[in-house]
Amino acid sequence: MDPISRRHVLRGAASAGALALLGIGPANAATVPPHQWIGAGPFAHVYDPSVPGRRRYLNDHTLIKAGGRWHLFSIVGDSAPPGQSPDSATEVAFAHASAPDLHGPWTTHAHALTVDPAYFGEEHLWAPHVVEAGGTFWMFYAAGGQGGAAINLATSTDLFTWTRVPSGPLFRGLAARDPMVLRIGGRWLMYYTELSGTGSRHVVSFRRSDDLVHWSEPGIAFTDESTGATASVTESPGVVERDGWYYLFIGPRNGYDGTDVFASRDPFHFTLDDYAGHVPGHAVEVVTDGQEWYASAAGWFHRGLYVAPLHWRDTPPPWQSMDNPVAALDVDGRLTVFALDAGDRSMLRRVQLDPESDTWSQWEAFGGPAGAVPTLGRNTDGRLEVFSLAPGGANLHHRVQRPDGGWHDWEELGGPAGAAPAVGRNADGRLEVFALSPGGTAIARRRQWSPGSLTWDPWDAAFGGPAGAPPVVAANADGRLEVFALSPGGSGIFHRWQESPHGPWADWSRFGTAAGTAPRVARDGSGRLTVVAIGPSGLAAFHRRQSAPSGGWDDWQWLAGWTTAAPTLVPSADGRLEAFALSPGGERLSHRWQLTPGGSWHSGEDFGEPGVLLAATPTAAADATGRCHVFAVTTDGRIRTRAQAQPSGGWQPWTAFGDRAVAPVRSGGPAY
Repeated sequence: MDPISRRHVLRGAASAGALALLGIGPANAATVPPHQWIGAGPFAHVYDPSVPGRRRYLNDHTLIKAGGRWHLFSIVGDSAPPGQSPDSATEVAFAHASAPDLHGPWTTHAHALTVDPAYFGEEHLWAPHVVEAGGTFWMFYAAGGQGGAAINLATSTDLFTWTRVPSGPLFRGLAARDPMVLRIGGRWLMYYTELSGTGSRHVVSFRRSDDLVHWSEPGIAFTDESTGATASVTESPGVVERDGWYYLFIGPRNGYDGTDVFASRDPFHFTLDDYAGHVPGHAVEVVTDGQEWYASAAGWFHRGLYVAPLHWRDTPPPWQSMDNPVAALDVDGRLTVFALDAGDRSMLRRVQLDPESDTWSQWEAFGGPAGAVPTLGRNTDGRLEVFSLAPGGANLHHRVQRPDGGWHDWEELGGPAGAAPAVGRNADGRLEVFALSPGGTAIARRRQWSPGSLTWDPWDAAFGGPAGAPPVVAANADGRLEVFALSPGGSGIFHRWQESPHGPWADWSRFGTAAGTAPRVARDGSGRLTVVAIGPSGLAAFHRRQSAPSGGWDDWQWLAGWTTAAPTLVPSADGRLEAFALSPGGERLSHRWQLTPGGSWHSGEDFGEPGVLLAATPTAAADATGRCHVFAVTTDGRIRTRAQAQPSGGWQPWTAFGDRAVAPVRSGGPAY
């Protein structure tokens, strides 16, 4: 996808011919759905399948209400050590539980189904989906076997005893799995995860049926832009209809715990231009109790089932900045940390009073609008600038430090915006900001009139876009700025750079293959930039560095295993980069570092605290002595910190960073 082309936020009319096949009349002429963004509120943990001495997880699942109770059927397995994935081949049973309400209390029942190798070579049980028709419950599920990927069927009259249909698999495919069935226009429609005929594209396929047993030849409802042997990003497809529109939920996208939403008038055709929202959960299922809508989620790195209210919004929410909290040296050389209050999400500040003894001020209110965690810039004279996004993305504001260490009042910088901007410093000393528009339709650019000036040039609204996440920026060794942006849907990373210091900009160029979240970039002591990114599903993190300062680029190389977002990068005092990667679920924080500036990487170590769950990838910054500090927000809103004992040296133990509760927001995602 051309990163500088415009895209429609939502696509137009449906295919009347395809709809007629299901007995549906011509599509309404409206090209924008009644709600332009679908998201979710906070997820609540409602059910844990673990038993004493045996920690267990749920994954792909289904929820159905019958007889006044909700029934859950799910993949179930034994959890792996933190940061590792279990062997999916051992997923050989479907858990069953029921509750009077989605939030519980849940009662565990005997497994609904266990694998049967005698049944056409069944090898595993994945992704059940249950519907009711004619007094019978129909369970569709994925089961591999001697003949390859297959979609199988079992039926029940009471949701407790299930019988496989004697005829065997309904159909087979290249990677057919994750079936989901609904009724549209008098016929049944099944969506499922598949590969294209050449095996190079991840798609959502569909088939039609009149009786739930005999299914048509496949069609393709969605094709992802990414190619090659990347982990699938079209898993767990689910479609719901609302107000004449169809909403497709698929993942994992934007990391392991992410599901994208696409809206279309045509249930047979969804594209990236139909992007209509994001739910921060894995294997998301969407249900309604007739009054409210809910999203449920589960996954390898979590303890069971989670439920959140589903939000149908008229405007997209802003995205969080990459870092939470944020930290930088101020005009007096004091390390300063900014975070959001857990209660009203107002901005808080804490200042290192003495770098030698590592003593800090108390948290204090910093004022200003705070719709997301702020971003920071530093002028050539050391004065900090704080850039903040108003609630709802209405506009951007900034606040500038005075030479005496005090602060000017907040001033409006522009808007509306989709995230706090990325900030870079030009070779001539002027700050430049790069802001994502609401919904990611464009990237705008603005720079100071002169170094340190309170006056700014007008916005350049056509700098780039669309983009699938806020951009990031860094300065080359020769002073040229370079901007990196994720394409919509994560099909690739693109970059654009100044052709000369504080000069004109080159056109956008493809920088990398499919990625799961926004990349990060830092410069090491050799003068070379390094970019880190994660695979589409978060399976691993990779890095790419310049072959020479301000020069070309080496190939991508592996950096870390399962990662929730692009790892944090910070240079030590001797110029070696240090990297910190958080696993999905927040249980394991890994740490790697370069052996020499710009050189190879140490194999790494476990850097986190046992039993402490982190809400987001931590922030890292160096103080005036050169010692690096790591700041990590826990899922209960407390900041923990760990600092080097000496510049470029070992690390002291974790300690609490103040007693103020901060917002445990997830970095790099929509700010729900």
